[in-house]
Amino acid sequence: MKEFWNNLTTAWWGILIICVVCVAVWLLLSAALYRVFFKRFYDILLSGMAIIVFSPLLIILTVVGAIKMKGNPFFTQPRPGKIRKKTGEEKIFKLIKFRTMTCERDESGELLPDEKRLTKYGKFLRASSLDELPELFNIFLGHMAIVGPRPLLVQYIPLYNDEQRRRHIVRPGLTGLAQVNGRNAITWNQKFKYDCEYVRKISLFGDIKILFMTVGKVFKRSGISQEGQATMEYFTGNKKYNVLILSVGRRVELVNAFKAARDRLEVDGDVCAADMSDLAPALKFADKQFIIPRIADEEYIPKIIELCKANDISLVVPTIDTELNKLAQNKGLIEAESGARVLISDAESVRICCDKTLTAKFFAEHGFDCPVTYEIGKQDVTAFPLFIKPRDGSSSIGAYKVENKKQLAFFAEYVDNPILQECVAGKEYTADCFCDFDGNIVTVVPRWRMVTRSGEILRGKVEKNRYIIEDVKRLLNSFGFIGQITVQCFLTEDNKVKYIEINPRFGGGAPMSIAAGADSCENLYRLLRGEKLQYNEDYEDGAVYSRFDGSVRVS
Repeated sequence: MKEFWNNLTTAWWGILIICVVCVAVWLLLSAALYRVFFKRFYDILLSGMAIIVFSPLLIILTVVGAIKMKGNPFFTQPRPGKIRKKTGEEKIFKLIKFRTMTCERDESGELLPDEKRLTKYGKFLRASSLDELPELFNIFLGHMAIVGPRPLLVQYIPLYNDEQRRRHIVRPGLTGLAQVNGRNAITWNQKFKYDCEYVRKISLFGDIKILFMTVGKVFKRSGISQEGQATMEYFTGNKKYNVLILSVGRRVELVNAFKAARDRLEVDGDVCAADMSDLAPALKFADKQFIIPRIADEEYIPKIIELCKANDISLVVPTIDTELNKLAQNKGLIEAESGARVLISDAESVRICCDKTLTAKFFAEHGFDCPVTYEIGKQDVTAFPLFIKPRDGSSSIGAYKVENKKQLAFFAEYVDNPILQECVAGKEYTADCFCDFDGNIVTVVPRWRMVTRSGEILRGKVEKNRYIIEDVKRLLNSFGFIGQITVQCFLTEDNKVKYIEINPRFGGGAPMSIAAGADSCENLYRLLRGEKLQYNEDYEDGAVYSRFDGSVRVS
């Protein structure tokens, strides 16, 4: 045994074995005791070594920064550190970085926006992450760690919920899980999710992985800023975006589409549904359910205002034609009283769309092709077949094809407040359109109505038909709609678009376009969060959808 030990401590292979064993034991101890001891040990060791190694670069950047910034090259700011066990409050420290923005102010003495103060030299420092080098001193002094959630602003502390504040259980870091998964280009919810995940799963090998990923991110220069921002937009708190869908009836697809968009974007809020009947199936799929009076009831608008105020509703979404005029006329009152936004266009546009006679007149006066409209009893009608329907109807209820004068006489008496139009030959389409709150067009999705039942589409195919897309965009611009708009039209054999009607609301088949990628529900959440949307055709062309019925117990 003595001879073996002598060989082990003198032979090269023996020394190698001892070294390997020592390293393995050290790694095991480091991994086992990483959170309670070794994490801070490595922070001191590595930051101290880095300060020595990078001292020439630190000196050079200090001198260059003083010249470029015409003064102090350092940026210092109070930041929250680790929560103290005794007080339960964050320890505030001064973060130190190289300055990347000037101190220019406007005439009133306020600092100019970040993007105007960020210099080319500052952009270089941020892109290369060299602005973070002075934080090595924060790490060495114990204010920060090499790996951990990034230290944010002190004023954010009261805005956190309990889960988000868990990020302060550990020291903030120079880099972290959120930094290697998007840095400033991800949303606040995503950032907090990564931070809290890191706090729960701190480990030696996890930190090593993050460090290697950080090196790759620095070289790729990715995630330096959020789209539309010089850095990252300010955190304004955990605002809930609650949506209220009115007259929800059978709109299960729409309720689920809003819930899916909310969950995908990690939005905090409820999808609420209201209907006059507690047997409406879609109520059972909403987060909250409410019973409201009939649309004609005097208490209809007051009840909506009451619900919006009591449930902090951000957006009210109408779904049926019969409520559109009333909501458009009372939009200002609802928004002023409750603070909720009503997804409805201006009252005049809605009035035109809800009266098919006025819609046809608008089409004709503004140069849009549409079926010839006849005044019953005032014109001698000889060309058949024709189409008769209520001028304020919905979902093809009370709509009939008329083949001769005898049928016309009967249906003219049978249909309430009728409108008579020529039957158009061609391929029938619905265009699901979405405009932002300023009337800017975001998406136009033509759908071929392959199979319908009582006016509701059963099978449809998404088609990026340029004739329809461009002409519908022209139509939308002539109105100035907001929100979801459903345009019904025919495409004739000579590629002319003939318009039938416009419904300024979500159509029954809108979930088809949403599933294809033109997600109006997601767009609405983004608009509520203050995001800017651009026109796009980022949806799947040629997708075919077939709708089906389902059952849910309602009582």
